[in-house]
Amino acid sequence: MTQSVAAAAMPAPAHRIPALTTSKPARFATIMVLYFLQGVPVGLTTVALTAWLASQGSTPIEIGAFVAFALLPWSAKLFNGLLMDRFTFKPMGRRRSWILVAQGLMIATLVAMAVLAPTANDIALLSGLCFVLNLCAAFNDVAVDGLAVDIVPNAERTAINSVMFASQSAGIAITSVIAGNLLMSGDVTTTALVLAGLVAVASAFVGVFRERPGERLMPWSTGAASPECLERQQDAFWPIISRVGRSLANRYVLLFLGGLAFVQAPFAFADSVSPTLAVQHLGWSSDAYSNLRGALNLIAAASALILPVPLVLWLGLSRALIVQVAAVAILSAAAGLTLPNWQGDTAFMIYEGAIYALSLSSSITLITWAMRICNPAVAATQFALFMASANFARSIYSANSGFVIEMGGYSATYLVISVTSMIGLILCLLARVGDEQLVTNHED
Repeated sequence: MTQSVAAAAMPAPAHRIPALTTSKPARFATIMVLYFLQGVPVGLTTVALTAWLASQGSTPIEIGAFVAFALLPWSAKLFNGLLMDRFTFKPMGRRRSWILVAQGLMIATLVAMAVLAPTANDIALLSGLCFVLNLCAAFNDVAVDGLAVDIVPNAERTAINSVMFASQSAGIAITSVIAGNLLMSGDVTTTALVLAGLVAVASAFVGVFRERPGERLMPWSTGAASPECLERQQDAFWPIISRVGRSLANRYVLLFLGGLAFVQAPFAFADSVSPTLAVQHLGWSSDAYSNLRGALNLIAAASALILPVPLVLWLGLSRALIVQVAAVAILSAAAGLTLPNWQGDTAFMIYEGAIYALSLSSSITLITWAMRICNPAVAATQFALFMASANFARSIYSANSGFVIEMGGYSATYLVISVTSMIGLILCLLARVGDEQLVTNHED
């Protein structure tokens, strides 16, 4: 018997705090907090800082480039997944050590931002710091997604996806409001330190839960690797690459990847276009826009909790997707056609909130499907592949948003959302999203 198997066979020590696999409340609470923390770098990068840069005179092209570069790490999630499926500190579980390291590095990056205190003129330095911050968050995201695929039962997955996105939206909302108002004074140092404290407190909470009973709480604690970890953790890269490669040989998976990419346009619009539309075109202050985005993200979080589960139950996953994405396309087309006639701020707020909430809800539906067709043995890599497709498309849209505005005005950006959303919907339907027989065919 090998040393690792012998360790796994040792009796598990008793712990007062339940493990994630044995407690539904612990699973939901931990995943909620971790997704909330992912909203911190996203809210800072795509809402508070973009509005602040717009108020300081940065152009749409500069802001689009800033967002595209800062969010680029989310496109490298496939690499992150390969590392996590191949390497881990097994006595602490398959994903937990990665999560704790990522959280610690996120805190360190925010402290570095506070020390360096970049101004609006230091957009290159600011982009680099936000790139590193989002890199930490992306590693955390892949680990949490892999954790969810590992330990969340099928019956809970639609609900857990709703909780994930609602929590991330809440994190974006709270960060947007806090950072947006602090940045009004131009104080990047205070903003970064407050956010570092928020991340530290939340990280301390999730650090008390083990993945499975008997595992170590910290590297120096007592405990041993679980049988599930020993069975599922890969010992070489090739089996991981081979399994993921076999999934890519399926035309339905390729169509699904394309569909995921095309439906990201509304998020890129919110990241890169809305700040300059509100601040430079409609005359909003940067903190007013940050507060609006915070409120809209809270509304989106509520809709993410309420809308997807009953829609999927009543209509089925495929029809629910059609309703949500088609509504985004119709609303976006209406916004693009009516924008020149907008009076005041009401139309902007209504379209902004409705399109974002519906896009978030449709993303939950799609990610529920992505989880269903993932193999648990390579879940981090396979799921990361799906998310990398979506995030890379989001960066591409952001990078080109300024050029779309210069060529066709803000109306053109809404029309682009409408067209790309419908293309994405068609590709997802061709990929047989919602067909349970396809799930069976993907299982090893």
